Amino acid sequence: MTIVVENIKIGEYLLTFEGTLKDYYKLEEKKAEYIDGIIIMHSPASVTHERISVEILTRLNLFVKSNSLGEVLGSKLAIAIGDRRFEPDIVFISRDNSGKFGEFEFFGIPDLVVEIISKSTKHYDLKIKREFYGEHKIPEIWFVDYNEKIFIADILKSGGYETVEINDGMYESAVLKGFKLRLWDDLGL
Repeated sequence: MTIVVENIKIGEYLLTFEGTLKDYYKLEEKKAEYIDGIIIMHSPASVTHERISVEILTRLNLFVKSNSLGEVLGSKLAIAIGDRRFEPDIVFISRDNSGKFGEFEFFGIPDLVVEIISKSTKHYDLKIKREFYGEHKIPEIWFVDYNEKIFIADILKSGGYETVEINDGMYESAVLKGFKLRLWDDLGL
């Protein structure tokens, strides 16, 4: 079954079905997202995906904690904006962020989200989630495509988003001043 949300097919590789927010919260131990009455279930992540996630999360967390900047959380945290729920792979929320934590989610706009692109989620992450994050003006958004070895950062500026694409070398975060990531060495690739 292929579900179409806002004229975009999302069911080619991901399991989708109709449901309510109540149904979504019954899946508390599964990676799932909720868009306009549709629950999107993710397949298990590859070992490479998880290794990259752990590397980035660990490096971000050490930097954030050592500088008392806020909190870094992993892929099971839902970002709640309106009736939609997205679960980025990694989220940074600054200590000055005005959002609030619920039992299973963060209500508000995170300061940085990281999506690690898998073959099964590429279109979904780069189209649906990217548009959603942009609409809600998340200050910095990373897309790490380990299959294509492309790192994409969308950085919110006064006139809109500036996009940076890097195939290798060093990336320095716009939100976390001083945090640098060496592609692809720091990620074990």
